[in-house]
Amino acid sequence: MSDLSISADAESRRWLVLFAHDLRKPLCRLISGLYTLHDMLTSGYDEQLSMVMRIISDSGDDLLKMLEAMPLNSRSIQSPVLHPCSLYALTERVLSSLQGAAQLQNVQLINALPSELPPVRADEGQVLRLLWNLVENAMRYAPNSRVQITALPEPLFEAGRAFLQIGVLDSGAGVPPDLRERIFEYFFRAPQTAESAAGYGLGLPFCKWMVEQHGGRIWVADAPEGGAAFWFTLPVWSDDQP
Repeated sequence: MSDLSISADAESRRWLVLFAHDLRKPLCRLISGLYTLHDMLTSGYDEQLSMVMRIISDSGDDLLKMLEAMPLNSRSIQSPVLHPCSLYALTERVLSSLQGAAQLQNVQLINALPSELPPVRADEGQVLRLLWNLVENAMRYAPNSRVQITALPEPLFEAGRAFLQIGVLDSGAGVPPDLRERIFEYFFRAPQTAESAAGYGLGLPFCKWMVEQHGGRIWVADAPEGGAAFWFTLPVWSDDQP
């Protein structure tokens, strides 16, 4: 077997591990939504019925999209399907679906993105999963805090291309400088949080893989008001790009 074939097999196996990890998210939302719907229907409480139905519908749609994108063999690795995407709208959708979990953890979720941001050139499903991973990660490691999604107002230019810089900021304990590269490694979990927070150490590696699939980059720094700031870049949509 050639080195190229081995590399393709390894990349496909790595993607399948990330895929299986991420598949749990819409499935858990779907199951949770169904339990909530059952309780609401049996108790006669329907004030938030439309919101629960939307979460169930969105979660089912996400599952179908993820399954359709699943590689059928070792040579079929998922590539992003690029469209103009509104980050503001995708963020609203993610934060809305996570409101229930945020209330249980006493976390305030804030969409601080300017609504007039230009669209990004991205795969909508992958960006949704990226945002879910980053926000859920912030909620897991920074309970009783504030999590907001923000962006720099002006695009950055790298190698002749325009990128938006987006950040998921929390007001928790932050990430020590000596761990800021390692947290993007497969299965790595910080020693001081490995026992107290659930997870497998795959969420952030998925985020890194997804961002790099779009030609961007991701890193963590200190948030301006304390806590961690996970920054990533995505290309701005341009009609004259192929």
